[in-house]
Amino acid sequence: MKFTQAIAAALLVAATSTAFATGYATYEYSEEENRATSANNIANAVVVGFKAAEGWDYSLKTNTSQTALGSGSISSGLEVRARKSLGAFYLGGRLGERITSATHFSTYAIDAGVKFPLAAGFTGDVGGRYRNAFVGGKTYETTRAHATVAYALTKQDSVAVRFSRSYGDEEKDAWRLSYTRSF
Repeated sequence: MKFTQAIAAALLVAATSTAFATGYATYEYSEEENRATSANNIANAVVVGFKAAEGWDYSLKTNTSQTALGSGSISSGLEVRARKSLGAFYLGGRLGERITSATHFSTYAIDAGVKFPLAAGFTGDVGGRYRNAFVGGKTYETTRAHATVAYALTKQDSVAVRFSRSYGDEEKDAWRLSYTRSF
């Protein structure tokens, strides 16, 4: 309950701290392969957020993953995120909750990267993330590198393809396809 209250308070502070914001919603579909075990997973996520004045971006992400749709154990997550753009560079932080059939624990993450234009309507994003559990003894410490290419379909709609590789307690490669609608 305390974690949920912390998320609600963080979103309330973020929402009231800006007078000018642009909202967005993103759907993400990923296919993941564990390099150590060759196990495959599919993952789905929904992100709802807003971009505020002075380069701030606040969002809430919920996700699930499973071996195959309707088959295998399900793991879920929820995280509240804040990111600050510094020109082409960005720096962000996340607080989350991870839920599997065997365990339930809180996490934190720090991510950084650079976004850049490629060609008419295309942008690139290269970055990394460090993630860990708050509670010692949980095997969740990972670093991840990613490369993304996005295309703006319209002023409000975009699609993106991302490849990421994780190292540490989670050794996986993932391809992600996403669609974002700004409003």
